[in-house]
Order: sequence, then C-alpha cells, then structure tokens
Amino acid sequence: FKQAAASALGKIFFVGRNVREEPVENLHTGRHLCEFTQIDVEWAFASIYDVMRLCEELMVYSMKFVMSKCKEELQELNPELRVPKIPFKMFTYDEVVEMLRKRGEKVVYGKELPQESETKLAEYFDEPIWIIKYPTESRGFYYIRDPEDPTKNLDFNLILPKGYGEVIDGGEREYRYDKIVERIKMMGEDPRHYGWFLELAKIGIAPSCGFGIGLERLTRYVAGLKYIWEAVPFPKIPGVAPTP
Repeated sequence: FKQAAASALGKIFFVGRNVREEPVENLHTGRHLCEFTQIDVEWAFASIYDVMRLCEELMVYSMKFVMSKCKEELQELNPELRVPKIPFKMFTYDEVVEMLRKRGEKVVYGKELPQESETKLAEYFDEPIWIIKYPTESRGFYYIRDPEDPTKNLDFNLILPKGYGEVIDGGEREYRYDKIVERIKMMGEDPRHYGWFLELAKIGIAPSCGFGIGLERLTRYVAGLKYIWEAVPFPKIPGVAPTP
C-alpha cells in the first residue's frame, strides 16, 4: 500500500495501530508489545541515505520538542537524556557481525541479529547507530538488492543506545515486476497472494524508500523506562491477559 500511495503522491506518511502475535518468551525482552503504534513514511525516488537523514532529523526534532515541553517530567524520569548528534554512526551488517563475534557473541551470519545480540550491541554505544545492508535472505522480499553486492539489500535499522535496541527499520523497495516475483519465490512464498500489487508493478510503480518507527519504543527510550508497557496506558503484553 505504501509503495502504491507514494507512486501517486510522492511522499506519504501515516500513523497506524499494529497487532502482532508475539511469543510468550518476548515478555522478558521488555521491548515487545502485541499491539503498538507505528509511524510509516514512504518517499518516491529517495535513496536509503535520503531517508536515513530524514529519520535522524525526525528523531532530533522530536526529542528536542519533548525536552522543551516536558522538562519537569524528564528531570524525574530520565535526567541523563541527551539529544544525539547528526549524522549517527553507521555500520554495515558485516561490520556488526564481526564486532559482536570479537566480543564473544554467537551470531549466525545471514540471519537477522538475535535480540540478545542487538541489545548487547546497543550497550556499546551512547548514541543511536545505523546498521545497513542486511543479507538478502534475512529480510522481506520487498527490499531492493544492492547493485554493488547483490547478496545484500539496500536497507537499514536504527539501534538505540544503552540496550534499548531497534526502533526504526526500512529501506529501498523493489519496484520491478520480474524482480519482485523472483524475490517472492526465493522467500518460498506464492506470488498469487500478492495479485493486485503485482498487477500494479507490471503496469509500473515508482522506486521508493521508506521506514517504520515504533512509537512506544521511542517513548520508552526518551522517558528512560525499563519496560515498553510502561509507555502505554493499556498495554497488550506477550503472554499476559490483556487489559480492556
């Protein structure tokens, strides 16, 4: 839907509630909810570097705004909060895997970073960092391959410091019909499940890049909360009977 809308309008955003089935063990991570709010942005003809800079500016603006409006609350909740400097540090997936292995973490190459490793990585930095260019087999079919290295995607994650973990993910979208079908099949999925989108891609859609940001995860970081469910009035917590 985002790619279709961006093709027509150029730049789009929306705020939506997401429902996700989370395993009970994710209760212990402190950063998972079964229902959460996500801000999505899609930008036609943009690169990952355009969008990453937009993310940085959004993060800095949001933090400055909250810090100016909620001085007393933040003084009580998170007095050590500091606005990060732009640009954020950036590492490739390969660099991060090597970094973690040198610190004794067992990371399986070609897979998404396990939550424990991601959290451990976030403990090494005092400001947000980017991880870019994940292996193609580790992410969704909708990301475009890096033309300089087809084994990688043109995608990214933003990792918050001090163990707070991932807060933003996104990347450049595949827009070519034949490549989309190829990626869907590579992921073991049936192209027929994406009928209307493939019909649109066959006609032609604009290349685009976008991201999603977890609002409760960002709130947890800014407020210095131990658990993400503290950022929600009526949280839906993995493995816990829901509140009204």
